[in-house]
Amino acid sequence: MKKIIIASFIMLAFGSAMSAQNKKKTIVAETKEVVILTPEQAAKKDALAISEYLGLDENLRIAFIGLFEMKHNIMQSSSETVESRREMSRIVGLKIEASMDSNLLEKLKGNTALYNQLLSTDAIEVKK
Repeated sequence: MKKIIIASFIMLAFGSAMSAQNKKKTIVAETKEVVILTPEQAAKKDALAISEYLGLDENLRIAFIGLFEMKHNIMQSSSETVESRREMSRIVGLKIEASMDSNLLEKLKGNTALYNQLLSTDAIEVKK
């Protein structure tokens, strides 16, 4: 009787161990949520990003908020042409260059992701 109980216990132990090894791992795909910001929110986000990266003072940050708000109004407008968006991107680049010294400008241009975000190079050819 003891041998039967021990044998059945061993069979159950090995059976459950084998089934535990055969379980497939489930992979959870990450999803990214796209949030559309208003021009004011996007301008504040851009100004905060540049001021934190370069250590700019409050006055320059406020000036950049106004510039970036103008930029985002143009970039998000469905009535604007590709040419006007390109021109706005060029103007933003020139105003950024004019408002800081060469060391800060080189540091900013070294961070191409941030620099392209500030110029909105990805939003120029948005489909209507």
